[in-house]
Amino acid sequence: MYPTSYTFVYEQGAKDVALSVISGINSRVFAYGQTSSGKTYTMTGITEYALPDIYGYIQKHQERDFVFKFSAMEIYNESVRDLLRVDNTPLRLLDDTERGTIVEKLTEEILRDWSHVIHLLCICEAQRQIGETSFNEMSSRSHQIIRLTIESCSRDFLGRDNASTLTAAVNFVDFAGGERAS
Repeated sequence: MYPTSYTFVYEQGAKDVALSVISGINSRVFAYGQTSSGKTYTMTGITEYALPDIYGYIQKHQERDFVFKFSAMEIYNESVRDLLRVDNTPLRLLDDTERGTIVEKLTEEILRDWSHVIHLLCICEAQRQIGETSFNEMSSRSHQIIRLTIESCSRDFLGRDNASTLTAAVNFVDFAGGERAS
């Protein structure tokens, strides 16, 4: 886990937004700022604090069945790329009348446990585009979006007209700095 300063940022600025996904509310948490200001570090910390809180909520609320899906993409030089796949094939954005804008063929992994989450986050970090800037030797040069989609339904059958299924996503967005790579 990350230092106390990130705990404060998470608790005061991101926790309620991130946890709203459990109630079926789509949300996003993002970091924007100058290169080398700590955006990637902060977003990694926030993501790693939010996921255990979401898992903790589920452990306390056994009246619902939950499914977690994880996906990750980067936007680099106006191309969208799947961070969970090794190939660099750009993905297409499509407009869907029911779901809004979707990324065609984006990998979505069903999460098994905490070690699976850490494994996927490591894959994303290794795949991301980096470059040198005047501020930082190893600067993230792409925008990264980590999406956690949560589907839940009541364990009790409430009848045909009383469906109690919720689906929502929280996006953890790390914008690249605006400076040009050297």
